[in-house]
Amino acid sequence: MHIVYIDASSAILLYKTGLFDLCTQYFYMIMETCVYKEVQVPDHPGANFFLSMVQKNRMKVCSSNPDDLIDINLPESLDLGERQTIVLYCQNACPNQPSFIIIDDAKGAKFCLKGKIPFINALLVPKILWFASILNKNDYIDKTALVIEIGRYSRTVIEKARALSSSDLAIFIPDET
Repeated sequence: MHIVYIDASSAILLYKTGLFDLCTQYFYMIMETCVYKEVQVPDHPGANFFLSMVQKNRMKVCSSNPDDLIDINLPESLDLGERQTIVLYCQNACPNQPSFIIIDDAKGAKFCLKGKIPFINALLVPKILWFASILNKNDYIDKTALVIEIGRYSRTVIEKARALSSSDLAIFIPDET
């Protein structure tokens, strides 16, 4: 099972589109402690949902290790949640275990791309689940439209996502187990 490290904006977007719970069935979802605090703001969308995901062991909350210094030169302009998600990934990713980040912050995505850290945004989740035969084509189309409607994606990002094939996304596609 893939290990997925997720930031707050991606988690909330997947929650609002009904995809987060489905993801927990095919991915081992991990949220950094400061990210979890972001999604636990009382009266905000998903606060009770994410608490229930932790209580049901469908998602794990972990802290990055401040003593485990990693030399990745994160830009100071990254928000704390994105920063700590990337740090947690870098501290814990193992070559023998498929893992990646779901991040919807442009600066964080650019850093991952530049640093060759495997990542996707929430917009690609329906496509990945469709390629894995978890969603049927109509659900894939509907969920993608919903992610676009709720999310804040540029036309360029949407077009790039539409153009990606199953071979382009192979490392993110879960086994149907």
